[in-house]
Amino acid sequence: MHIVCLRLGLLLATLVASLHVAAEPRVWTLTDVRIQLFNGNTPSIPAAPVTGYFVYDAATQTISNWSVRFPEPFFDFPSFTYVPGNSLAYVWHAPPRQPFLGFSAVMGEPGPDFGVRQLQLVPLGPLDGSNTVVALDTSESRVDYILIGPTARRSIATGSLTLTPQPPPVVIAPVDEFYHSGLRHYYITAEDAEKQALDAGVHPGWQRTGESFKAYAAGSRAGGSINPVCRFYSPPIAEVADELVVGADSHFFSADAGECMAVFRKWWWFWGWPQDNVFQIDVPDKKSGDCPAGTIPVYRLWNQRVDSNHRYTASAAIKAQMLAAGYRDEGVVMCAVQ
Repeated sequence: MHIVCLRLGLLLATLVASLHVAAEPRVWTLTDVRIQLFNGNTPSIPAAPVTGYFVYDAATQTISNWSVRFPEPFFDFPSFTYVPGNSLAYVWHAPPRQPFLGFSAVMGEPGPDFGVRQLQLVPLGPLDGSNTVVALDTSESRVDYILIGPTARRSIATGSLTLTPQPPPVVIAPVDEFYHSGLRHYYITAEDAEKQALDAGVHPGWQRTGESFKAYAAGSRAGGSINPVCRFYSPPIAEVADELVVGADSHFFSADAGECMAVFRKWWWFWGWPQDNVFQIDVPDKKSGDCPAGTIPVYRLWNQRVDSNHRYTASAAIKAQMLAAGYRDEGVVMCAVQ
């Protein structure tokens, strides 16, 4: 009897252990994945890279975390980074084929600037850890860009998924403020190289104000309501349809994917040079306007009297000063790490 119980106990222990291994979430990194737009069977533009990772549980067929980036604009869509804060992940399984792994981002409210961006990755083998590198099915993997009316599609031309020990770490990044007295403009950056260049006078006239708030470095692990921050630049003079247009020589930042999309499509002639992930930060709840626990509000203020320069601050006192100076309050647009 003792032997039977012992054998049963060992069998149960082995079964539990095997289930535990099978249910292990695994990190998969996109390796040499490139998307290609085709006209028929002919590539119409050079292939563009797709980078990032996702965490997938083969036992439950669920994606628990992801960060996937398209660095190049295409078909009225800016470059874009999928993270949990701005997109949804889904898994569709149709045996005997491998699961279809998808990411979908709704950008904006229904209307002329509304769009949906979808990525579909289909591996040729199981993502259960039995292989460390799994090629993608290029006949099924693709990117869809859906606007009101037209839909554009890019196919995955090459690439595979590589098993990775762990996702990128969470990296806190100070977002430091600079001021140009000649332009009377404020500017923020989380990039160390850019801060060093501004300090060294590579771009003359900029000085630190001493103000700063904390966010997350671009590319670090994101979850919850953390979103990538897009950055646009308006040059002093821009050429639009063979005509010169006066710009602002200023930058605009947003952590709202819908707002980034609207600026990209509606104000392309004024705000150009879009970048989709200069740093990452939490965003306020769309209904209540409240920031998540452990974060503080970041206000956006607009100098509408002189030009289109904005100031971003986590200081309520500075906000009051700027309002007294004639700036317009554009509300809480980000939530900094406390």
